[in-house]
Amino acid sequence: MKLHTVVPTIMTNPKQEFICIEQIVRQFDNAALDFKIYFVANFPIKEFGDYIPTDKRIIKSISNLPFSISRAVNSIFQTIEYDDDDVLAFVQSDAFFKNPQWISELIDILNTEELNAGVVGLRPHLSCNQIESAINFKGKFDIHPVEWTDGVMLFKGSRYRQVGGFDENYFGDCESQDFCYLVAKEGYTNYWCSDKDNFFGYENRAAHFVNKARFNRKEFLHKVEFSRQYLKNKWS
Repeated sequence: MKLHTVVPTIMTNPKQEFICIEQIVRQFDNAALDFKIYFVANFPIKEFGDYIPTDKRIIKSISNLPFSISRAVNSIFQTIEYDDDDVLAFVQSDAFFKNPQWISELIDILNTEELNAGVVGLRPHLSCNQIESAINFKGKFDIHPVEWTDGVMLFKGSRYRQVGGFDENYFGDCESQDFCYLVAKEGYTNYWCSDKDNFFGYENRAAHFVNKARFNRKEFLHKVEFSRQYLKNKWS
């Protein structure tokens, strides 16, 4: 099994994002995984161009579509080779984990056949209308079947192929929600891993949503509003 992880960036906080990437490498090595990390910028920016990866398994790329997480993810997963049982991941560039085994635990959920897992993540969303009762996972932590999760998303290569990737009509918001809906529509269950006991030590160091865009903020917020309306129309 191989792990392919996309970390999209619009360089809102370059120093923090570089630290995030380096931390993920150390933790994946700690878990003895066969992995590659694709650090994908939406558009060329000096700090990204100047960044020199400290590990050959960090691969820089530019997706050339501003504000689009969907294009960043698809630009990798629609071009690389992977098997159906390989694990694909999308991790935001402001995600940090105190427990270096977090990735192994999430992969274990994907590989537990009776759970029929679609997308596994570490952050539920306020817009979730349904978070089901907890299932204790091997005496370690609780998992909840949910409509969708974001911030950290893991799924098998077969799931990504079935739904055809992320919908590129979204910009800056709702792409994770849509992807999870598509996976659930194929008959899988999405899970949120509760960190109420600080098992993972998951921390999202995101800026306030309004400040997520470092450049062209007005255009970004306009596209976000369009994306939210698009989601509503698509899934109404």
